[in-house]
Amino acid sequence: MKTKGKILVAVVAVLALGGGAFAWKSGKLSPARNGATVAKAPERALELIPAEVHTIKPRGLLDVVRFTGTTQPIDQTVVKGRVAGRLAEVLVREGDRVTEGQVLARFETTELQAKLNERQSALEAARADARWTARDRSDKETLATRNIVSQSAADQARATAENRASMVAVAEAQLEVARKNLADAEVKAPFDGVVGERLANQGESLPIDGRILALLYTSHVEIAAQMPAADVIRMKVGQIANVTLEGFGDRVFNGKITRISPTTQAGSRSIPVYVEITDRHEALRGGLFGTGSVTVQEKGHALAVPASAMRKDDQGDYVLAVENGTLVRKPVGAVRTWSRGELVEVKGLESGMTVVSAPLPGLQAGQPVKIVETR
Repeated sequence: MKTKGKILVAVVAVLALGGGAFAWKSGKLSPARNGATVAKAPERALELIPAEVHTIKPRGLLDVVRFTGTTQPIDQTVVKGRVAGRLAEVLVREGDRVTEGQVLARFETTELQAKLNERQSALEAARADARWTARDRSDKETLATRNIVSQSAADQARATAENRASMVAVAEAQLEVARKNLADAEVKAPFDGVVGERLANQGESLPIDGRILALLYTSHVEIAAQMPAADVIRMKVGQIANVTLEGFGDRVFNGKITRISPTTQAGSRSIPVYVEITDRHEALRGGLFGTGSVTVQEKGHALAVPASAMRKDDQGDYVLAVENGTLVRKPVGAVRTWSRGELVEVKGLESGMTVVSAPLPGLQAGQPVKIVETR
């Protein structure tokens, strides 16, 4: 039994040595320095999908600033009474559309008409008095030339006539004021618009400049947007904006920046920017939520890569390009960022290069890769 066991062990050893030699000769195993054999496995290519790479091509670049805010009418006012008195009637209510010059309210005119009549009578009396003093002046100046009356009497008559003439001018001005007050008893719309609020009602007594109505021109609105200082620095008055408003679906309104506040808002440190909606629409209202964008800078025929394609090591910025199925390190120079940091304009690359754009960690130059199509 012992002899048979020794023979079996010897046969197994011979077969193992023979198999190892065959494997070494076929290239699947390689001899180590100490005489042992080590397997030499080929490096497997990393598979990338098209979404993880980016082909560089010349393109137009845009730097866009986005904003949100609410609409408010550009033309709005509080209609006030120009005379003191009791309101006889208010002819409109909230939501009524009015046209420029339309009568919105009326004051009682009894006292105003009486005042006008009084001023008219005062003017007639002043004119009659002025006519008499003018004739008296003429007569006394004629008599003074004949030495019938003294020169001082003539001078006195001239002064009296001039005084009465000035009183006529005063009476005419007072009559004009009375006429205007009577005309102002009818409160008219200063422009086309919509009544936003009714502040006074029939029968109320109001002082001069008493508030009656709030009038809004809703077809012409602007967006008041609160912007961070970093974005406002790149914005200028007159820049064109595209705006969408709630309730209007996908419709895009044309707009432009009309005003930029010189100071920040207390607490939020944001800066108000006002964007006028240049398109007119009767359905526009104040208080609508709006979003928009402003192109603050653009450049054509430039080379750019996604920001996620940029890598950095001790030697500087670089990207990993795919060349002949291998990753190659390509140093780049970053010019500036675009599209709120999503794209980086670069120099040092050529059009047509394919670079890794996905933020995949652990990739190294020299690593084999393969781009596979996805279904």
